[in-house]
Amino acid sequence: MSEVIFGLGSNLNNPVMQLQTAVDNLGRYFALQRVSKIYKSQSLLKDNQEDYYNIAVLAETDKSSQEILFITQSIEKDMGRVKLKKWGERVIDIDIIDYNREIIKQDNLEIPHNQMIYRSFVLKPLKDVMPEYIHPVLNLSVQDMINSLEDDYNITICQNKFVFL
Repeated sequence: MSEVIFGLGSNLNNPVMQLQTAVDNLGRYFALQRVSKIYKSQSLLKDNQEDYYNIAVLAETDKSSQEILFITQSIEKDMGRVKLKKWGERVIDIDIIDYNREIIKQDNLEIPHNQMIYRSFVLKPLKDVMPEYIHPVLNLSVQDMINSLEDDYNITICQNKFVFL
């Protein structure tokens, strides 16, 4: 079995409910191990979008990275995700943050997620689900990456416990 870490975010249509629905959907395909606290932060664009709610999910799977990508994109589509603009509002976003500490560079997929080191809303939930995480390219701990953030996007813990079945 391989470990996969997902980063999920939402800022539309009751974001906490959207996160719960996405976790429930992920649970149909993967053996969920841990889900982070829920974090709230401003948008990457720092514009007038509603705040984002983010979590990380650690799961086990026997699926390939491409199969996982297909599943996550299908879940997003089924939940009503429409990409209107880069870093724009969204019902749900499911990113593959890490896959078994492998380095994968393909046309449609880069793992570990190439922007994770700049995003508090990825790193802080990641630390909840895997505090011992070491970035396979940079060889930095999740805490070192958090310490090096230049902007935390006003991140706060919104909910200390996430319930998943």
